[in-house]
Amino acid sequence: MALSGRHLRVGADIWVPWVDLRRQKDGSLGASGVAAAFFDIIAAKLNFSYTLVMPEDREWGRGLPNGSFTGMIGMCQREEVDMALGPFGVTWERAQVVDFSSTLYVDGFGIFLPRPRQERDLAGFTNPLAWQLYAIIWQKEPEDCLHGIESSHFIYPLRYGHLLGPSFLFTLALGIVMNWLARRCFRATDDAAVDDQGDVVLRPLWVVQALLIESIEKLPSRSSSRALLAAWLLAGLILSSAYRGVLTSLLAVPRVTVPVDSLEDLVSYGKIPWANEKGTSLHQLFGAKKYMDATSGLYKTIHDKGTLVVNAYEARERIKRERMAVLCDFFTMRKIMSDDFTQTGACNYYIAADPIKMAALVESGMVSRSVLALTSNATACLVAPGKEEGAKGSLVFTLIDLAGAFLLLAGGEFKDWVRGLLLAAAVLLAEKLKGSACKM
Repeated sequence: MALSGRHLRVGADIWVPWVDLRRQKDGSLGASGVAAAFFDIIAAKLNFSYTLVMPEDREWGRGLPNGSFTGMIGMCQREEVDMALGPFGVTWERAQVVDFSSTLYVDGFGIFLPRPRQERDLAGFTNPLAWQLYAIIWQKEPEDCLHGIESSHFIYPLRYGHLLGPSFLFTLALGIVMNWLARRCFRATDDAAVDDQGDVVLRPLWVVQALLIESIEKLPSRSSSRALLAAWLLAGLILSSAYRGVLTSLLAVPRVTVPVDSLEDLVSYGKIPWANEKGTSLHQLFGAKKYMDATSGLYKTIHDKGTLVVNAYEARERIKRERMAVLCDFFTMRKIMSDDFTQTGACNYYIAADPIKMAALVESGMVSRSVLALTSNATACLVAPGKEEGAKGSLVFTLIDLAGAFLLLAGGEFKDWVRGLLLAAAVLLAEKLKGSACKM
């Protein structure tokens, strides 16, 4: 149609950095952004003027069961406006009621969420050893000890940790048998009778003290007892040395865990709420009953359990503050990351690795150059969490890092700490009194 000299009504809404609307002094809407700039060029070349109209429902266009559309697509369908300023996602449903211009830029959709950080783990001091070693239980296979723990953390002690329980029990059983045989087959000499060890060949307390690397004040006098005790002292030395080394490495070089990298991760993780942009083609996709996934599978869960936001740019502070995820286009993600890095100098956002497969990126000359110029600072944050420039490669130990060990004293309240310390002091006093009584 001939546009020269005409005045058009154009639907528009905020989608930074494509379109940003503001009220002018005369009450009309003014626009800025990539799409608005190119639309002004087109208006100048074709010699037409226009007035911007914002949709009341703040939607782009979502099909309804009766065949009508919401948002700007609906405004075009009802001929309330002559055209609408995008960007618009081209879908088959929308193409039945409106005509689209030639594509200037095609983007994809993904998951935009707060950046994962290094987390303090109060139970980190238990990580070097499998739980089977702490519980001292029987294991059927060596691989059972490695379940849930990377083999590079504690290779040999974990691989053969299934032997610790049987060895411990075998040593105690052997000690009982040897003690019984000593009482039956040997008579204590006068010197042995003076020694409080008597005919005891092996005391269970020796094994426990060896594993805990505690001093053994009175060593056994028999050669067989000394051999068994030496074996457990060697085992305790190996275990404790390996434990200290692995614990130091785990605390000094912590890894950043990325819990969400796909829609499946987002649903299964369950700790990050998510939102969809209201009235977009992605919102239509997750809610459309014609798609199998939208009625029973992953798409239905995304649609039913998620909330709605007007757009990701307006919700950028909520993403950081409320630790939520937004499903949106990649260009908006990079724009938010670029602006935030410019303001704060830090990377506070993360783009999930797996895109929502709807479209692929296509570059188109001048538009692409404008897009890249607006997101130049985003490249500093387009790296894996923990790999940002200036990020510390190692963690300096603080009291918080070792707080888990101290919390073993009690449940965490001050009165429980005092109770635990008093109990420890009482045990120490009892040991000293017993030692003094034995010397008398």
